[in-house]
Amino acid sequence: MGHFIGLDLGGTNVKAGLVDDEANVMANLSVPTEGEGGADRVIEVMASAAKEVAAKAGVKMDRVAGIGIGAPGPLDFEAGVVKAAPNLPGWIDVRLRDRIAEATGCPAVLENDANAAAFGEFWAGAGRDPDIRHLVMLTLGTGIGSGLIVDGRVIHGGYGLGGEGGHIIVQPDGRLCGCGQRGCLEAYTSAAQAARRAQEALDAGEDSVLGRISAGQQGEITAEDVFDAAAGGDALALRIVDETAQYLGIAAVTFCRLLDPQMIVFAGGMIAAGDFLFDRIRRSFSDHDWDLVAPQVRIVPATLGNDAGFIGAAAVAWDHDRR
Repeated sequence: MGHFIGLDLGGTNVKAGLVDDEANVMANLSVPTEGEGGADRVIEVMASAAKEVAAKAGVKMDRVAGIGIGAPGPLDFEAGVVKAAPNLPGWIDVRLRDRIAEATGCPAVLENDANAAAFGEFWAGAGRDPDIRHLVMLTLGTGIGSGLIVDGRVIHGGYGLGGEGGHIIVQPDGRLCGCGQRGCLEAYTSAAQAARRAQEALDAGEDSVLGRISAGQQGEITAEDVFDAAAGGDALALRIVDETAQYLGIAAVTFCRLLDPQMIVFAGGMIAAGDFLFDRIRRSFSDHDWDLVAPQVRIVPATLGNDAGFIGAAAVAWDHDRR
Protein backbone atom coordinates (compact mmCIF):
# COMPACT_ATOMS: atom_id res chain seq x y z
CA MET A 1 0.00 0.00 0.00
CA GLY A 2 1.32 3.43 -0.95
CA HIS A 3 1.24 6.39 1.39
CA PHE A 4 1.17 10.03 0.30
CA ILE A 5 1.37 13.27 2.23
CA GLY A 6 -0.58 16.32 1.19
CA LEU A 7 0.47 19.81 2.31
CA ASP A 8 -2.01 22.65 1.86
CA LEU A 9 -0.18 25.96 2.22
CA GLY A 10 -2.37 28.86 3.32
CA GLY A 11 -1.57 32.34 4.53
CA THR A 12 -2.76 31.48 8.06
CA ASN A 13 -2.38 27.71 8.42
CA VAL A 14 -0.60 24.75 6.89
CA LYS A 15 -2.77 21.65 6.71
CA ALA A 16 -1.11 18.27 6.39
CA GLY A 17 -2.60 14.86 5.84
CA LEU A 18 -1.35 11.34 5.20
CA VAL A 19 -3.51 9.46 2.72
CA ASP A 20 -3.23 5.93 1.36
CA ASP A 21 -3.52 5.03 -2.31
CA GLU A 22 -7.24 4.33 -1.91
CA ALA A 23 -7.88 7.90 -0.71
CA ASN A 24 -8.31 6.98 2.96
CA VAL A 25 -7.14 9.73 5.34
CA MET A 26 -4.95 8.07 7.97
CA ALA A 27 -4.01 11.22 9.89
CA ASN A 28 -4.21 14.98 9.50
CA LEU A 29 -3.29 18.16 11.37
CA SER A 30 -3.18 21.92 11.05
CA VAL A 31 -0.44 24.26 12.27
CA PRO A 32 0.14 28.03 11.99
CA THR A 33 1.97 29.01 8.82
CA GLU A 34 4.22 31.54 10.60
CA GLY A 35 4.44 33.49 7.38
CA GLU A 36 5.96 36.50 9.13
CA GLY A 37 9.14 34.43 9.49
CA GLY A 38 9.68 34.40 5.73
CA ALA A 39 10.03 31.51 3.29
CA ASP A 40 12.73 29.70 5.25
CA ARG A 41 10.59 29.48 8.38
CA VAL A 42 7.46 28.44 6.46
CA ILE A 43 9.35 25.64 4.74
CA GLU A 44 10.56 24.44 8.14
CA VAL A 45 6.95 24.46 9.37
CA MET A 46 5.77 22.52 6.32
CA ALA A 47 8.52 19.89 6.56
CA SER A 48 7.86 19.49 10.27
CA ALA A 49 4.14 19.09 9.63
CA ALA A 50 4.83 16.39 7.05
CA LYS A 51 6.98 14.43 9.47
CA GLU A 52 4.52 14.92 12.33
CA VAL A 53 1.52 13.71 10.35
CA ALA A 54 3.44 10.61 9.22
CA ALA A 55 4.38 9.85 12.81
CA LYS A 56 0.76 10.40 13.87
CA ALA A 57 -0.30 7.78 11.31
CA GLY A 58 2.45 5.39 12.37
CA VAL A 59 4.15 5.54 8.98
CA LYS A 60 7.92 6.03 8.63
CA MET A 61 9.03 8.72 6.20
CA ASP A 62 10.91 6.17 4.09
CA ARG A 63 7.52 4.52 3.46
CA VAL A 64 6.02 7.74 2.06
CA ALA A 65 5.91 7.49 -1.73
CA GLY A 66 5.56 11.20 -2.31
CA ILE A 67 4.51 14.60 -1.00
CA GLY A 68 2.08 16.83 -2.84
CA ILE A 69 2.06 20.56 -2.13
CA GLY A 70 -0.90 22.80 -2.84
CA ALA A 71 0.28 26.42 -2.88
CA PRO A 72 -1.03 29.81 -3.97
CA GLY A 73 0.48 31.13 -7.15
CA PRO A 74 1.50 32.04 -9.73
CA LEU A 75 3.71 28.96 -9.98
CA ASP A 76 6.36 27.58 -12.31
CA PHE A 77 5.18 23.98 -12.39
CA GLU A 78 8.16 22.52 -14.22
CA ALA A 79 10.71 24.14 -11.90
CA GLY A 80 8.61 23.63 -8.77
CA VAL A 81 8.86 27.31 -7.92
CA VAL A 82 6.38 29.69 -6.27
CA LYS A 83 6.81 32.83 -8.34
CA ALA A 84 4.88 34.98 -5.87
CA ALA A 85 2.41 34.50 -3.02
CA PRO A 86 0.36 37.59 -2.09
CA ASN A 87 -0.41 36.43 1.46
CA LEU A 88 3.14 35.31 2.27
CA PRO A 89 5.61 38.20 2.72
CA GLY A 90 8.84 37.91 0.78
CA TRP A 91 7.83 34.94 -1.33
CA ILE A 92 9.45 35.59 -4.67
CA ASP A 93 10.82 32.69 -6.75
CA VAL A 94 10.84 30.21 -3.85
CA ARG A 95 12.02 26.68 -4.79
CA LEU A 96 9.31 25.12 -2.68
CA ARG A 97 9.13 21.67 -4.30
CA ASP A 98 12.83 20.92 -4.10
CA ARG A 99 13.30 22.38 -0.65
CA ILE A 100 10.46 20.27 0.78
CA ALA A 101 11.95 17.22 -0.90
CA GLU A 102 15.37 18.00 0.58
CA ALA A 103 13.94 18.63 4.06
CA THR A 104 11.87 15.44 4.16
CA GLY A 105 13.81 13.00 2.01
CA CYS A 106 10.68 12.35 -0.09
CA PRO A 107 9.96 13.17 -3.72
CA ALA A 108 7.64 16.16 -3.97
CA VAL A 109 5.37 17.75 -6.55
CA LEU A 110 3.98 21.29 -6.59
CA GLU A 111 0.44 22.21 -7.64
CA ASN A 112 -1.76 25.29 -7.50
CA ASP A 113 -3.97 25.08 -4.41
CA ALA A 114 -7.25 25.43 -6.32
CA ASN A 115 -6.19 22.77 -8.82
CA ALA A 116 -5.20 20.49 -5.96
CA ALA A 117 -8.60 20.89 -4.29
CA ALA A 118 -10.32 20.12 -7.60
CA PHE A 119 -8.19 17.02 -8.08
CA GLY A 120 -9.06 15.96 -4.54
CA GLU A 121 -12.78 16.11 -5.33
CA PHE A 122 -12.10 14.19 -8.55
CA TRP A 123 -10.07 11.49 -6.77
CA ALA A 124 -11.86 11.13 -3.45
CA GLY A 125 -14.92 13.38 -3.30
CA ALA A 126 -17.88 14.32 -5.46
CA GLY A 127 -16.18 13.01 -8.60
CA ARG A 128 -15.11 9.66 -7.16
CA ASP A 129 -16.69 7.64 -9.92
CA PRO A 130 -14.69 5.69 -12.53
CA ASP A 131 -16.96 7.08 -15.24
CA ILE A 132 -16.06 10.69 -14.36
CA ARG A 133 -12.99 11.83 -16.29
CA HIS A 134 -13.83 15.48 -16.94
CA LEU A 135 -14.61 17.82 -14.04
CA VAL A 136 -14.66 21.53 -13.26
CA MET A 137 -14.64 22.88 -9.71
CA LEU A 138 -15.42 26.40 -8.53
CA THR A 139 -14.70 27.38 -4.92
CA LEU A 140 -16.90 30.22 -3.69
CA GLY A 141 -14.91 31.98 -1.01
CA THR A 142 -13.38 35.43 -0.50
CA GLY A 143 -12.56 35.08 -4.18
CA ILE A 144 -13.39 32.40 -6.74
CA GLY A 145 -10.90 29.59 -7.14
CA SER A 146 -11.25 27.04 -9.89
CA GLY A 147 -9.67 23.86 -11.15
CA LEU A 148 -10.10 22.05 -14.46
CA ILE A 149 -9.72 18.28 -14.86
CA VAL A 150 -9.72 16.97 -18.43
CA ASP A 151 -9.37 13.23 -19.05
CA GLY A 152 -8.16 12.80 -15.49
CA ARG A 153 -5.43 15.43 -15.73
CA VAL A 154 -5.17 18.93 -14.28
CA ILE A 155 -5.08 21.62 -16.96
CA HIS A 156 -2.32 24.21 -16.52
CA GLY A 157 -2.32 25.81 -19.96
CA GLY A 158 0.65 27.03 -21.97
CA TYR A 159 1.86 29.51 -19.34
CA GLY A 160 0.59 27.94 -16.11
CA LEU A 161 -2.41 30.26 -15.90
CA GLY A 162 -5.15 27.85 -17.01
CA GLY A 163 -8.11 27.46 -14.69
CA GLU A 164 -8.54 31.07 -13.58
CA GLY A 165 -12.28 30.65 -13.84
CA GLY A 166 -13.01 33.39 -11.34
CA HIS A 167 -11.81 35.92 -13.89
CA ILE A 168 -13.85 35.04 -16.93
CA ILE A 169 -15.85 38.12 -17.92
CA VAL A 170 -19.59 37.77 -17.29
CA GLN A 171 -20.53 41.47 -17.43
CA PRO A 172 -18.47 43.72 -19.72
CA ASP A 173 -17.64 47.04 -18.03
CA GLY A 174 -19.24 45.70 -14.87
CA ARG A 175 -18.12 45.71 -11.24
CA LEU A 176 -14.44 46.24 -10.48
CA CYS A 177 -12.68 43.01 -9.53
CA GLY A 178 -9.69 42.69 -7.24
CA CYS A 179 -7.61 41.65 -10.26
CA GLY A 180 -8.07 45.14 -11.73
CA GLN A 181 -10.47 44.14 -14.51
CA ARG A 182 -14.20 44.80 -14.61
CA GLY A 183 -17.02 42.29 -14.86
CA CYS A 184 -15.22 39.17 -13.64
CA LEU A 185 -17.25 36.25 -12.31
CA GLU A 186 -15.56 36.77 -8.94
CA ALA A 187 -16.91 40.32 -8.71
CA TYR A 188 -20.48 38.96 -8.79
CA THR A 189 -20.39 35.56 -7.13
CA SER A 190 -17.81 35.36 -4.34
CA ALA A 191 -18.96 35.28 -0.73
CA ALA A 192 -17.23 38.59 -0.11
CA GLN A 193 -19.01 40.22 -3.04
CA ALA A 194 -22.42 38.93 -1.98
CA ALA A 195 -21.95 40.74 1.32
CA ARG A 196 -20.51 43.84 -0.36
CA ARG A 197 -23.34 44.14 -2.88
CA ALA A 198 -25.88 43.89 -0.07
CA GLN A 199 -24.10 46.59 1.92
CA GLU A 200 -23.97 48.87 -1.13
CA ALA A 201 -27.72 48.49 -1.56
CA LEU A 202 -28.28 49.35 2.10
CA ASP A 203 -26.02 52.40 1.78
CA ALA A 204 -28.14 53.48 -1.19
CA GLY A 205 -31.22 53.45 1.03
CA GLU A 206 -32.86 50.11 0.23
CA ASP A 207 -35.00 48.62 2.98
CA SER A 208 -34.04 45.18 4.26
CA VAL A 209 -33.75 43.12 7.40
CA LEU A 210 -30.05 43.20 6.60
CA GLY A 211 -30.03 46.83 7.70
CA ARG A 212 -30.76 45.81 11.28
CA ILE A 213 -28.17 43.05 11.08
CA SER A 214 -25.62 45.54 9.76
CA ALA A 215 -26.34 47.99 12.56
CA GLY A 216 -25.99 45.26 15.16
CA GLN A 217 -22.68 44.09 13.69
CA GLN A 218 -21.07 47.51 13.22
CA GLY A 219 -21.73 47.47 9.50
CA GLU A 220 -20.31 43.99 8.90
CA ILE A 221 -22.62 41.82 6.79
CA THR A 222 -21.56 38.32 5.78
CA ALA A 223 -22.66 36.11 2.91
CA GLU A 224 -24.26 33.86 5.50
CA ASP A 225 -26.39 36.81 6.66
CA VAL A 226 -27.48 37.42 3.07
CA PHE A 227 -28.49 33.80 2.50
CA ASP A 228 -30.29 33.58 5.85
CA ALA A 229 -32.26 36.73 5.06
CA ALA A 230 -33.06 35.45 1.56
CA ALA A 231 -34.36 32.18 3.00
CA GLY A 232 -36.62 34.30 5.20
CA GLY A 233 -38.05 36.08 2.15
CA ASP A 234 -36.17 39.40 2.34
CA ALA A 235 -36.44 41.02 -1.09
CA LEU A 236 -32.98 42.58 -1.22
CA ALA A 237 -31.26 39.41 -0.05
CA LEU A 238 -33.25 37.31 -2.50
CA ARG A 239 -32.15 39.57 -5.35
CA ILE A 240 -28.49 39.16 -4.36
CA VAL A 241 -28.83 35.36 -4.15
CA ASP A 242 -30.71 35.18 -7.47
CA GLU A 243 -28.09 37.32 -9.22
CA THR A 244 -25.27 35.25 -7.74
CA ALA A 245 -26.88 32.02 -8.91
CA GLN A 246 -27.63 33.49 -12.34
CA TYR A 247 -23.98 34.32 -12.95
CA LEU A 248 -22.82 30.94 -11.63
CA GLY A 249 -25.23 29.23 -14.00
CA ILE A 250 -23.91 31.30 -16.90
CA ALA A 251 -20.34 30.39 -15.92
CA ALA A 252 -21.32 26.71 -15.82
CA VAL A 253 -22.68 26.96 -19.38
CA THR A 254 -19.45 28.64 -20.47
CA PHE A 255 -17.35 25.81 -19.05
CA CYS A 256 -19.61 23.29 -20.77
CA ARG A 257 -19.17 24.98 -24.13
CA LEU A 258 -15.38 25.04 -23.72
CA LEU A 259 -14.60 21.74 -21.97
CA ASP A 260 -17.74 19.58 -22.00
CA PRO A 261 -17.27 18.40 -18.40
CA GLN A 262 -19.27 15.52 -16.96
CA MET A 263 -19.48 17.25 -13.58
CA ILE A 264 -19.29 20.79 -12.23
CA VAL A 265 -18.54 20.91 -8.51
CA PHE A 266 -19.15 23.94 -6.32
CA ALA A 267 -17.22 24.26 -3.05
CA GLY A 268 -16.80 26.86 -0.32
CA GLY A 269 -18.90 28.18 2.51
CA MET A 270 -21.85 29.28 0.38
CA ILE A 271 -22.72 25.71 -0.60
CA ALA A 272 -24.08 25.28 2.95
CA ALA A 273 -27.21 26.93 1.51
CA GLY A 274 -27.89 23.60 -0.22
CA ASP A 275 -30.75 23.37 -2.67
CA PHE A 276 -31.73 26.98 -1.93
CA LEU A 277 -28.63 27.92 -3.97
CA PHE A 278 -28.21 24.87 -6.21
CA ASP A 279 -31.78 24.89 -7.51
CA ARG A 280 -31.21 28.47 -8.64
CA ILE A 281 -27.85 27.66 -10.26
CA ARG A 282 -29.38 24.73 -12.13
CA ARG A 283 -32.32 26.89 -13.24
CA SER A 284 -29.95 29.54 -14.60
CA PHE A 285 -27.93 26.85 -16.33
CA SER A 286 -31.08 25.49 -17.96
CA ASP A 287 -32.17 28.99 -19.02
CA HIS A 288 -28.85 29.67 -20.78
CA ASP A 289 -27.93 26.23 -22.08
CA TRP A 290 -28.54 25.35 -25.70
CA ASP A 291 -31.20 22.96 -27.03
CA LEU A 292 -28.98 21.08 -29.49
CA VAL A 293 -28.51 18.13 -27.14
CA ALA A 294 -30.00 17.17 -23.81
CA PRO A 295 -27.82 18.43 -20.92
CA GLN A 296 -25.82 15.68 -19.26
CA VAL A 297 -23.48 17.56 -16.91
CA ARG A 298 -24.10 17.10 -13.20
CA ILE A 299 -23.97 20.25 -11.03
CA VAL A 300 -23.20 19.15 -7.48
CA PRO A 301 -21.76 20.35 -4.15
CA ALA A 302 -18.27 19.36 -3.04
CA THR A 303 -18.04 16.68 -0.37
CA LEU A 304 -14.52 16.98 1.10
CA GLY A 305 -15.05 20.30 2.87
CA ASN A 306 -11.97 21.80 4.50
CA ASP A 307 -9.98 18.63 3.85
CA ALA A 308 -10.04 19.07 0.06
CA GLY A 309 -6.72 20.95 0.02
CA PHE A 310 -4.50 18.36 1.68
CA ILE A 311 -6.39 15.39 0.18
CA GLY A 312 -6.01 16.95 -3.24
CA ALA A 313 -2.32 17.65 -2.71
CA ALA A 314 -1.83 14.01 -1.70
CA ALA A 315 -3.83 12.97 -4.77
CA VAL A 316 -1.47 14.99 -6.98
CA ALA A 317 1.47 13.10 -5.43
CA TRP A 318 -0.35 9.80 -5.99
CA ASP A 319 -1.04 10.71 -9.62
CA HIS A 320 2.57 11.79 -10.17
CA ASP A 321 3.85 8.55 -8.64
CA ARG A 322 1.71 6.29 -10.81
CA ARG A 323 2.72 8.05 -14.02
